[in-house]
Amino acid sequence: RTLGRVENAEFRIDIDVTGGTRRIAVRGDLDLATVGELRPALDDAIDAGEPTALVLADCTFLDSSALKVIADASRRAGDSGTVFAVSRPSPQAARVLELSGLGEIVTIDAPDYP
Repeated sequence: RTLGRVENAEFRIDIDVTGGTRRIAVRGDLDLATVGELRPALDDAIDAGEPTALVLADCTFLDSSALKVIADASRRAGDSGTVFAVSRPSPQAARVLELSGLGEIVTIDAPDYP
């Protein structure tokens, strides 16, 4: 079941719920200009108490504002007992997650993640 879609020319968020998990898929650059579109989608999922996967397979760039939103979502999910993970990050996203150390505090669901 598709819950929603937010998009502009270079950025898109697809939200899907199947098998009891809300998947929030990001396509394009996740940065200061677009992170405001992601935050409400994460907040809604965590507030609903649904297991949530932030799918970054098609994410082409992450900046520090994106890392903060991801870290905040992970913290809020943990505080509320909600499962939250970053799923299948693109090579670019995986590199930023690794260099930032965010992988130490956020679950990264990817078989080849360092």
